[in-house]
Amino acid sequence: MKGCKVFFIGGGNIAHIVLGELKDLIEKAYYFDVKETGLNAVKIEPFCVPDDADIVVECASVDAVKKYAFDVLKSEKDFYIMSSGAFADEDFLKEFLRKLQDSRCRVFIPSGAIGGLDIVNAVKDKIFEVTLVLRKPPKAFGIEVNFETLIFEGNACEAIKRFPQNVNVAVTLLLAIGNLEKLKVKIIADPSLKMNKHEIFVDSSVGKYHIIHENLPSPNPKTSYLAPLSLVASLRKRYQKFIVGG
Repeated sequence: MKGCKVFFIGGGNIAHIVLGELKDLIEKAYYFDVKETGLNAVKIEPFCVPDDADIVVECASVDAVKKYAFDVLKSEKDFYIMSSGAFADEDFLKEFLRKLQDSRCRVFIPSGAIGGLDIVNAVKDKIFEVTLVLRKPPKAFGIEVNFETLIFEGNACEAIKRFPQNVNVAVTLLLAIGNLEKLKVKIIADPSLKMNKHEIFVDSSVGKYHIIHENLPSPNPKTSYLAPLSLVASLRKRYQKFIVGG
């Protein structure tokens, strides 16, 4: 990936980690953020996609995706989106997909803080039901509780409305499944946890699968460290000729 020029929408925690991991491969980095973040990159202000950027990486927020995604599609740069929760808005998703058809842009949704999407993609037409259980320390949700507490149970779209900075994984999983009715979400605040825990239960006509993830938080406690590393892996894969796995 040497010589790649990347434009980050959002210059915070994820952008810092990605630049650190790919510092020997990225020739030039730009970023847009409403705040000063100290990112070692050229700040773009006001928002525009640099002409010489090869890739646009969103790592800011659901609102940022909704505000700037269509400008990125017009630029026809390949677009990596971390805040997949934006697609919980069905109207936005439909408009995004419609405009994507008229763009040469390719869109990538990294797996984020979960694995198992290869299984889901393989059996998606044979799935009966998928349950996602998210457990995080209470501070990740901005609350204080003294014991394990179920704070949400419902569908992925409602989950992202309630916890927009915490459950992008639910919408990523939903996009892979392709059917809102087949995905159930439970969110638990657990003060005994030192790591973020995600469990995926897949019930299908070809098998049952139980995937467990215990992830250390990144410097931002709302984000598992695995999330930016999944983006790093996705960016590396773009330039590989020998690819193992989905």
